[in-house]
Amino acid sequence: MKLKTENIQRLFTKVKLLTSLSCLLFATMANAEITVAMYAGKSFVDNGDLTLNQGNTNLHYSNVSWSDQSFHSPILYGGRIGYWFDSAPNWGLSIDYTHIKNLLNVNQTTQVNGVLNGVPHNAVEPISNTIQEFGMTHGVNAITFNGMYRWFPAGERNESLLGRMQLYTGLGAGFIVPFVLASINGSNTFQYQAGAGPAVNGMLGINYDIYSFMSAFVEYKLTYVDAQPNLNGGGSISTQTVNNQLLFGLSARFDP
Repeated sequence: MKLKTENIQRLFTKVKLLTSLSCLLFATMANAEITVAMYAGKSFVDNGDLTLNQGNTNLHYSNVSWSDQSFHSPILYGGRIGYWFDSAPNWGLSIDYTHIKNLLNVNQTTQVNGVLNGVPHNAVEPISNTIQEFGMTHGVNAITFNGMYRWFPAGERNESLLGRMQLYTGLGAGFIVPFVLASINGSNTFQYQAGAGPAVNGMLGINYDIYSFMSAFVEYKLTYVDAQPNLNGGGSISTQTVNNQLLFGLSARFDP
């Protein structure tokens, strides 16, 4: 299967536009702390349900399992641009991009019910009987806009051991641009799909100043994704995944 070049170009255009808008937004906000962070880590994907609609087939798969492939190239990674208000330094905003992966375990045996080729179907069987391959393998690619809050255990940020530490949390919502890989009954899909569904995330972490403007952080992040990608030749797959992530990263801060 050939990667559709126009879809990649379209994705890069959207990312460049988002980055440009972010820089423009933050550049207009003076007298504040701006942060740029990169991270990587491990994701744990909860089981969930999946629905296939294709022609006169409408099947529901119960309690399916997923592989996260966090350390398979490309690994789980992400980036964040943050803004902390000067007048209220505990509060901030951020734009977050997370490259997590969800690959369906098609060898799993599960309850499948609905309509198969126009005939009622109810069986416990391997998913591969009807779905040979499905995943968002070059990334679910979640982009979220978050509200942030942080605490200073020392009461303020300073050069003491405790003063270098900040605890933070965040909550946000956005959308996904997944790379859909699917092989179902002879129909193959291999492409990025913009606007394939919403995403919601929450995070809780510890940031520690290690040198001058550079910090290191560890974070737990939960990303809920409601994915509804389309299939080539008609039809769609609908699934909701909960991705629990343990992340480690570096952050640089700038004070205009």
